Amino acid sequence: MKKLIFIYVFTALLACACGGSRQNTNGIAGTWNEYRTDPNDDYGLSSWRFDKDGSGVFTVEGFSNTQQLRFRWEQTDGTTIRITTGDESFNLELSNGLLIEKSGFGSKVYRKR
Repeated sequence: MKKLIFIYVFTALLACACGGSRQNTNGIAGTWNEYRTDPNDDYGLSSWRFDKDGSGVFTVEGFSNTQQLRFRWEQTDGTTIRITTGDESFNLELSNGLLIEKSGFGSKVYRKR
């Protein structure tokens, strides 16, 4: 009987440790705000919110409205965050505690709140 209880407890602990999820939330979960050197430059300021369950919201603040886009995310390796919105996906990069969004227009840098 003790062996059976030990096996049950060991299996339960193993299941909890594995979690059945591919998410590695080491420091990613939370809100990341766009960093700008000019504190008065706040038009179109954006942020990423990463939830531990692999969902999130991208927000852009305008003068008169705020736009939000829901997405799914996963950390594919130590420095790459894969963002998926519908049929489209792209990567964000982690570098020295910053989140980098690269595009054809340049890069945006985000700091964790």
